[in-house]
Formats: sequence, C-alpha cells, structure tokens
Amino acid sequence: MLLPIFYVYLYDVINFIVNTEFVAIAAKLLIAAAIFQLSDSAQVIILGALRGLQDVKIPTIITFIAYWIIGFPVSYYLGKEDAYGSFGIWIGLLAGLTSAAILLYIRFNYLTKRLILQEQQNIN
Repeated sequence: MLLPIFYVYLYDVINFIVNTEFVAIAAKLLIAAAIFQLSDSAQVIILGALRGLQDVKIPTIITFIAYWIIGFPVSYYLGKEDAYGSFGIWIGLLAGLTSAAILLYIRFNYLTKRLILQEQQNIN
C-alpha cells in the first residue's frame, strides 16, 4: 500500500509535473500491456496445442515471421520518438504477438480439419 506513495507521491509540490507525466505514461503503457497479455495468452495456448499435435517446424517459422518480419519493424518504426515512443514499441510487440496468434490458429485449424477428415476416411 505504501510502495506507490514511496515512488510517486502525487501531492509532492516540487515534483508534481514530473510525477503527473510519469503516471500518464505508465497508465498508457499498462493499457497496451493488458491487451498484450490477451494476444500472448492466445498464441501460447495455440502453440502448445500445435506441439501436442507433434507440429513444431512450421510454427517455428510462423513465429519467426510474426516476431521478426512483422513485429520488429512495426516496433522500430512506431518506437521512434517522433511517432509514438515507448507506446509504439508496445504496439509493435502487440502486432507481432497478434499476428503469431492468428497465423498459429490458422495452422491449428488446418491440421485439426485434416485429422478429422483422415479419421472419417478411416472409419468408412
């Protein structure tokens, strides 16, 4: 309870402007981090499901593309101070994780439909 007051005391007249700016930046980054958690959770769950299906090679390529080809350039471009700064870096991380989650879901959906069709053919 006292820890936030120790770091950011909002009623400190001398540092009021700095503290207010700090709280505004932190609040914006926490929103990005909250949305980041949703995308991260989805991609980790789907990646685990793909590992359960013995599929690791294609998901490795998918995550490489999502993180380095999509996420990193977005973070670099938006992370520049004249764009969004630190918030832009988080947007880039979010773009990489979200694209990974979507692409991995597409892969999972493809594999499970293929397995279902194989099972149906084996039964008939």
